[in-house]
Amino acid sequence: MADDEGASPRELIVEACRRDQPHLIEQVLDSMSEKSNEDVAQFFNDVTDALGNHALHICALYGSYDVMDSLFDIQYFECDPLTRMDKDTPLHIAVRFANEKDAELGEEMVKMMCEAGCDPRVRNKHGQKPADLVFNKPEIKQALQKAEYILAEGIQDNGNGSEHDSASDSE
Repeated sequence: MADDEGASPRELIVEACRRDQPHLIEQVLDSMSEKSNEDVAQFFNDVTDALGNHALHICALYGSYDVMDSLFDIQYFECDPLTRMDKDTPLHIAVRFANEKDAELGEEMVKMMCEAGCDPRVRNKHGQKPADLVFNKPEIKQALQKAEYILAEGIQDNGNGSEHDSASDSE
């Protein structure tokens, strides 16, 4: 980043995800007002940090609930990207956050992610689904199992009457 230019849009998104600052997401979205929904989503879907974590991974890692909520408002936003090393989804990371840092916030993130269309059936490179990582948190396991059942049975339970063709379609 050059001293006279300020942070790039990618840097703003990563910082927003780390520090739960949704106004930075809005700032980037405002600068992209001329772009199509597909182009905006593609840009946000391609943002990663130095370790290859996507925006939702970063939010789940730091407990950035409000920014996560803002990202789910972006049409065509991908909610099941995989990490480079372990092939974890953001749901895997949110479960670890609940286990290791803040159970209540982790549970709220998991619930929001399931409602937004994240797929709890995706296994990481170790063959684990997010529910397999839950440690002594029955509410989180139940939320993941409910979401898995809804997806497996084709039941629409997203609260706003719209239907998703896949777990990765968030609107």
